[in-house]
Amino acid sequence: MSEVTVDVAGRSYRLGCGADEEEHLTGLAAMLDGEARGLLRQFGQMSEGRLLLMTALMIADRLAEAEDKTYQTEQRLAQAETLAESRAEPSDMFSPEREEELTSRINALVAQIESLGGDGEANPAD
Repeated sequence: MSEVTVDVAGRSYRLGCGADEEEHLTGLAAMLDGEARGLLRQFGQMSEGRLLLMTALMIADRLAEAEDKTYQTEQRLAQAETLAESRAEPSDMFSPEREEELTSRINALVAQIESLGGDGEANPAD
């Protein structure tokens, strides 16, 4: 187990962490420090507890917004995947059964036309 010292809003905190987590923890603390310092500039001095609460709420708000956007994006992706799958499925329009049905109907129409006009040539008497 390692220890790392981080600074947030002018105060130092010594934290324990895994041996490979120091850099990540330091980065998170820097993000927290930036948010806390922004609040101090905006609202002035306040108690440590209030500052950390407001900082946490600001970060939680951004997290909730990011989760909402992620959810919306996942929904759009699922719709797009469903649409892509439906377009990728073979269509009955081009199936051998459909081709056979259409051929049969065409042959029936040809037979009807031939029975109406004899050899299929235009009748000059008409």
